[in-house]
Amino acid sequence: MPYLKNRDDILDALENNPKSIRRLWIEAGFESQYDRFIKKAKEQGISFRIIPKELFSKRFKDARAHICLERDEFSYTDPDSFLLNIKDYGPSIFICAFDGIYDPQNLGNIIRSAVCFNVHAIILPKDRSCGITDAVISVSKGAVERINIVKVINLARYIEDLKKAGIYCLCLDENGEARLSDMDLRQPICLVFGSEEGTRRLTRQRCDGIARIPTSKGFASLNVATSFAVATYEVLRQRGFGI
Repeated sequence: MPYLKNRDDILDALENNPKSIRRLWIEAGFESQYDRFIKKAKEQGISFRIIPKELFSKRFKDARAHICLERDEFSYTDPDSFLLNIKDYGPSIFICAFDGIYDPQNLGNIIRSAVCFNVHAIILPKDRSCGITDAVISVSKGAVERINIVKVINLARYIEDLKKAGIYCLCLDENGEARLSDMDLRQPICLVFGSEEGTRRLTRQRCDGIARIPTSKGFASLNVATSFAVATYEVLRQRGFGI
């Protein structure tokens, strides 16, 4: 059962995604400190329990904030439903896909940046990626609740489906001939990023183009979360920061 143990994440869930919450737990003696949380839970009809310190410490060993939120398993956006409704996002639709990503810290930071930079959906492969874990939720600072996260069986095939839906799919690779800033990123677009180990050949081949982020010749490799932040910012820059 997933738990949120960071007070900011808990408050964000209470305010923005109450349907996913099962129960709020508070350590006895801290009721006044978390009065706002209790009031919000009551407003949303969410069950809450105040339990003794010994029981709280035993049940939630690494919780430092004397409060914990028990929630449902994370619910991914259905791949077929997303494709069916893709036109609802209009010509400014902005998607990002990852050819595998294993580090929860990276994924959490990526999701947080995605929400900041107006990305509508993140596509993850089912078998070559970490899922939405407690660690990812915590690092994302609640951003997982504010974006479509789609998990697909075959990323290369799904890229083809996106192209058929009118989405330009652009692979980011340090060996790409074109510079990202020279590409037209104002059109409906999906940026495709490799894993920490790079992008697979078939994934690159299915994309409409390949571009690179210019870096120092002496050390060209960027962390995937950093590449993502730079690339998505460039999309917003070309679009006039229309958030």
